[in-house]
Amino acid sequence: MKLDRTQQEMLDGKYGEARRFALEKLVDFGKAVDAEEMVPLSFVLNVCPIEMKDRSHPDLSTFDMGHSPLYDKFIEIKDARVADESKTICLNDPYLVQIDKYEEEGYPWNFSWGDGSYKLPKDIYDGYVRGHDALKEHGWIMSQSCNSHLTTRTPRYGEFCASSESSVAAYLNTFVGARSNRESTVNTVYAGYTGYLPKYGMLLDENRLAKVIVELTDEVKEKMTDPADWAALGAVIAEKGGNRIPAVVNMPPLLSPTAGKCLSGCVSAGMNDPMLHIIGSALPESRTLEAAFGGKVPANVEKHIVTLDDVREYYRKLDSAKSDKVDIVVFGCPHLTYHEIRQIAGLIKGRKVSPNVHMWVQTDTPSYHMARDNGEAKLIEDAGGKIYHSTCMGMNPVRTWSHDLNIATNSFKYVKLGGGFGQGWHFGAVPDLIDAAVTGRFVSTRW
Repeated sequence: MKLDRTQQEMLDGKYGEARRFALEKLVDFGKAVDAEEMVPLSFVLNVCPIEMKDRSHPDLSTFDMGHSPLYDKFIEIKDARVADESKTICLNDPYLVQIDKYEEEGYPWNFSWGDGSYKLPKDIYDGYVRGHDALKEHGWIMSQSCNSHLTTRTPRYGEFCASSESSVAAYLNTFVGARSNRESTVNTVYAGYTGYLPKYGMLLDENRLAKVIVELTDEVKEKMTDPADWAALGAVIAEKGGNRIPAVVNMPPLLSPTAGKCLSGCVSAGMNDPMLHIIGSALPESRTLEAAFGGKVPANVEKHIVTLDDVREYYRKLDSAKSDKVDIVVFGCPHLTYHEIRQIAGLIKGRKVSPNVHMWVQTDTPSYHMARDNGEAKLIEDAGGKIYHSTCMGMNPVRTWSHDLNIATNSFKYVKLGGGFGQGWHFGAVPDLIDAAVTGRFVSTRW
């Protein structure tokens, strides 16, 4: 694999042992995927490790995503630092717990239901804090958000990125035109310390081309209003595309950040390649059908139509609970935008969450503090809900929770992540979820 002068010097150890070791690992990976060169990165997003002295700890496999031992080498190196901030911004995905609220009850990391309860083990929490503090010393920005690309650093068109957060990768490819694979939590460790990644997968022009056309009817175009609508639409597009990058025709010309986040976040959970071509967008590679296909559109290209009935059907398809009972209502996978928090606060204002229901509002740190400053957080908490940041309940082992629980959400992504562990699931629009939190019963009125 061809290396430029800086990369070769890094491999030779000129820039320290941490970067030498990390680049060596990336060179090995690059050879394995037949990459011809490295590319410089403007954005790296990975997950904070659990730093444990004893890697044989019996609980570690329950919580770790396989990446934590990779950090041990860097934590041991005294001068380990991530790539220069002026070139590569290195951030972290949400994980496990909001550190300063570990002991508080009623949150996903410490809550009870019926005759059962769950709390993140103290030694795992301590290991997470050690990992968090070590990465902070190394220069990682502890954003702990799946919206880091919206609130901390937005890459530019054509820049190369490495994101282990699937919804971020999909958003960057689809709406920004930056280039990212849905990267493994292995590569993003090494990418953070070097600022480089082998050029493979979605970083290559030929792997970003559309393979199928998905066209929305005018009725779909006009009636997508609730965040859950965009989530369901993303699921439909992913299914129609059949694990091929789709060129999406007749999308509304202006999408809010919430719509874009929900749409791309859901696609990333339903497709191999985290990208849509929204035809007519300002991005050169998606401006026209011809651009999306890299030239002339094939005469025999497969084409699918998305109707409102398709979206309605996905609302039903994602609802697996055997009764209308609700134990948990969760918003924010990917993390809520501030606009979504405002919607939730406005609908819960003056009402009370049922004592038998947990209502969880997950968001990123900037949006959380905006909600604190502007009163939305108080409205949610006065009603009996919980609002928090820096974590996602998906990082905790839902598979160990009771199968009698019914969870209601508007996140297709979270249903995909947690839907196979035995609990019942309700999928619904925000007003219906608020009603479910108040009454303890879910009734879908959206369609």
